[in-house]
Amino acid sequence: MRLGDSIAKLEGLETVERNRQRDGSDVGQAMGTTRAVSGRPDMQPPHSYRVWRRTLVSGWMVAMLAVLGVLVPAGPLATGRAAAATPAHDIASVQALYAADLLARVNAERAARSAPGQPVPALTMVAGLNASAQAWADYIASTGVVQDPSLPGCGGNPSPTQMCVMAANSGSSGNGYWPGDGSDGMEAAYMASAGHRQNMLNAGYQSVGIGVTCSGGQAFTVELFGYAYGNLGLAEGLQAAQNAVEGDPVPAGPTVAGVQTGVPVYCPGQVVGPDGATTATGGQYPYPYPVPPVPGEPLPPTPAVVPYVGMAVSAGDTGYWEAKADGTVVTHGTAPDYGSMAGKPLAAPITHIVATPDGRGYWLVGADGGIFSFGDAAFHGSMGGLPLAAPVVDMTPTPDGRGYWLVGADGGIFAFGDAEFHGSMGGRHLNAPVVGIADDGSGQGYWLVGADGGIFAFGDAGFHGSMGCEHLNAAVVGLAADASGQGYWLVASDGGIFAFGGAPFDGSAGSLRLNAPVAAIAADRSTGGYWLVGADGGVFAFDAPFEGAG
Repeated sequence: MRLGDSIAKLEGLETVERNRQRDGSDVGQAMGTTRAVSGRPDMQPPHSYRVWRRTLVSGWMVAMLAVLGVLVPAGPLATGRAAAATPAHDIASVQALYAADLLARVNAERAARSAPGQPVPALTMVAGLNASAQAWADYIASTGVVQDPSLPGCGGNPSPTQMCVMAANSGSSGNGYWPGDGSDGMEAAYMASAGHRQNMLNAGYQSVGIGVTCSGGQAFTVELFGYAYGNLGLAEGLQAAQNAVEGDPVPAGPTVAGVQTGVPVYCPGQVVGPDGATTATGGQYPYPYPVPPVPGEPLPPTPAVVPYVGMAVSAGDTGYWEAKADGTVVTHGTAPDYGSMAGKPLAAPITHIVATPDGRGYWLVGADGGIFSFGDAAFHGSMGGLPLAAPVVDMTPTPDGRGYWLVGADGGIFAFGDAEFHGSMGGRHLNAPVVGIADDGSGQGYWLVGADGGIFAFGDAGFHGSMGCEHLNAAVVGLAADASGQGYWLVASDGGIFAFGGAPFDGSAGSLRLNAPVAAIAADRSTGGYWLVGADGGVFAFDAPFEGAG
């Protein structure tokens, strides 16, 4: 057999098949099929190398499946549910992500064996090798059969920079078992075979090309290993040092980047969770429980934390709603689910949720002045789509619910329905932006509160005091009127409470260590108490029933 200008010698062909048992039944499907072809310099002329070939039909993971606890992940899937993914927008990006993840896993295994006296350098991807590996992955995917690629060696007349392609692994994964249907299972299948493992961990190799083709719910993978011809002496020295310590082939342990490690990448159609849950798009799906990380692995971006922005109290004061900036509404206690804006396009984030006077509905208000009505909350107009001098930060309804006022951070007031305009701070100097508004219960007046604790009373709303010009440990973030309309509470982001007029002080979170700043306050008109809601959804109840949080 001749491969290019190099002489290849077939050392042996080994097929490993394992019967697996799951739920008491014999299973014959393969978890992964892999082939390894390795040519290694062994003090022979530099244009000669040996070929090691291994064919693996691996079912090694099923025994593990029989004893592993299977947990339900979270996130949308084709069937079932699985952990939140980073879906790629096209198949090419899925394949590139899969290849990058395999590289990180291979290098993690190499790093686990590297030591000062026995270095095992990390592999570096080479564009030319990547292209060749991808071409072969495309080919075996088109045939559905894992086959060995030809190895060009170093070519006929190599220059020092000529890439010597000395070994290859080929395989496929995607047989419907979880965990292990993704890149973690593919890497583990390679590591379970001596020939493939030797190729991956050979200290003499410095370069790699990885090709991945997603097809029919499977990942067909190819890894090409080598080094620059000018580094032949270095490669021989590194391999000799490794063989002297670990033997040839290198032993299976330790393994650090196989099943149940890192954040695996899956091709479309592969199983990413229990009960046959699959991904329609492909991408990365984290395990739903802690697993060891894989250093250097391409990690999905950390999802942005969407803060909670407000709370509204339902009828009977035995339940409440929490709202998030993306329009999500979370129900607690007896509060019914009237709907939300979750998953729907918003021109601006939601800044507050406000209940109707009878507690059988609510409005969401956006920073652009948009109004979204749910339950018995009626739409009376909005500022959505209109120019604003400052974002809208809060709203309050009239006593009959047939109108409402919106307030901007500049103190501007926008009245809709039967709500009458009684004045505003718009166009006036403010020491701090306005952060909230509350109706005094008569429909003929309201208060505005600034972040510095300053109070601005309009209409027949009485002024009962403020924190303006007083030292504050944290900015004021909200305002709530008591049931009598003769007092109000201010709440600061550290959970501090300031009670004025007839509003009683029932406690605060000001001395507590908070996981997130407080975002809003809501009054319990039945008990005279109040709730605070944190930006993380935490709820603090003071002389008010606790019905849940987050």
